[in-house]
Amino acid sequence: MDSGRFAGLRFRDHQCDVDGDRGNSGIGGRKPLILIADAHVSKVRGNAPAFFRLLEALARCDDDLVFMGDIFDLWVALPRYENELHRRFLAWCRRERRRRVIGFLEGNREFFVAASHKSAFSWCSPGPWYRDRAGLLFCHGDQINQKDYRYLTFRKISKNRVARLILKVLPLGPALAEHLKRRLKYTNPAFRRRLPVEQIEAFAEARFRDGVRTAFAGHFHRSYTYGGPPGPQMHTLPGWIGTGRVSRYNAEDGRLESLLLV
Repeated sequence: MDSGRFAGLRFRDHQCDVDGDRGNSGIGGRKPLILIADAHVSKVRGNAPAFFRLLEALARCDDDLVFMGDIFDLWVALPRYENELHRRFLAWCRRERRRRVIGFLEGNREFFVAASHKSAFSWCSPGPWYRDRAGLLFCHGDQINQKDYRYLTFRKISKNRVARLILKVLPLGPALAEHLKRRLKYTNPAFRRRLPVEQIEAFAEARFRDGVRTAFAGHFHRSYTYGGPPGPQMHTLPGWIGTGRVSRYNAEDGRLESLLLV
């Protein structure tokens, strides 16, 4: 790895080898892939300058990128709700997608991004996961725990056409957006205290039966690997918020590493 391409970044091994037999098509292919999860960027948190410094450093490399969701603390992708941070991020993605793959998964804190800004990315998915042609699967992870009934109900209520219409045209839209942000803090507090290992492994096994060889999830803000070579693997990824870390997957040798911004 040419660490000189990543000014301001140092690298640290994160996971062991996995099956490196990947096709040449689709995301990853034979190109390294950077995965950025759970940045929770916002003016209030004051972490936007560090996040955009990360993007500046990544602009100097050629790796494909996937944003794994919850990149912003709240992103309602409608004209009255977006700010300069969202617009600056979109502009960066539009520039970068001209020369490499830029994928984006909607997390539980992003609303209607795929409907409003799909053209800013190579692909943008509001669904529970996205699978590429090389057999890699990406999911934010907020729908993995099927026992989290409170959050799943909240998601159904808040992420639909009716909610989008209310936010778009009615005067109470901005107030409702703030209500959404507050509710996100209380939808699943019990589930945030522990990693739902059984649910993650059940999800992984279902995907493995569908032919997925390697799966990645954000949302849980911590690293965990299920499976191992020579079989398929699923990785949950560390959140950028609080750690400054993103992940880099090398499809040639199946290695997953942690990248630390310093």
